[in-house]
Amino acid sequence: MDIEYLLTATRSARKTLDPDAPVDFADIRECLRIGLQAANGSNQQSWRWLAVTDPQLRAQIAELYREAYLLRVGGEMIADLVPAETPEGRIMSSTEWLVANMARVPLLLIPCYQPYLPRIEGDESFHRATLYGSIFPAVWNFQLALHTRGYGTCITTLHLHREDEVRRLLGIPDTYVQGCLLPVGRLRAGHRFRPARRRPVDEVVARDRWDGPAL
Repeated sequence: MDIEYLLTATRSARKTLDPDAPVDFADIRECLRIGLQAANGSNQQSWRWLAVTDPQLRAQIAELYREAYLLRVGGEMIADLVPAETPEGRIMSSTEWLVANMARVPLLLIPCYQPYLPRIEGDESFHRATLYGSIFPAVWNFQLALHTRGYGTCITTLHLHREDEVRRLLGIPDTYVQGCLLPVGRLRAGHRFRPARRRPVDEVVARDRWDGPAL
């Protein structure tokens, strides 16, 4: 796969996932091997990735995810309230498809990381950046590797509204932080991603100062 295409056309996959297609766990292991080559804080590799394949566990996590989504949107699905032909409508339709079908997705992957630096007063921003900076490079590597093999996923974080319940369900130690939840499946047959519309570089990059000129 062309590298520029891979980097610009690896998209969040929700409705484009095929929940009925089997997943080859040898493929997933290889994608994880590639993902784990990513940089992480002081090369501590203080991670543990939970691959949830058991249907009952997936169903329980999906229900917690659904509860969290409804909490965020006021208690009921809202996709039908947004015009379907608009960008917002397409996003909401895709989002709520995942809410309704999370339990059917054959693999739910939760990357966890154990903070390795002692906390000091006033270091909250540093602590957060160091922690998540040690998770998401590997997550992105994993997503790229999946795309080259006909799989897809998307980064979700809603389950963190029910983090303690998920922790107890899966036996995650208190010393580990759950970075996100990745629903993984094969892409629907014939689907091909394309680069998304993005704001021009000149609109979002400034030189030397917040209000400085474009780069």
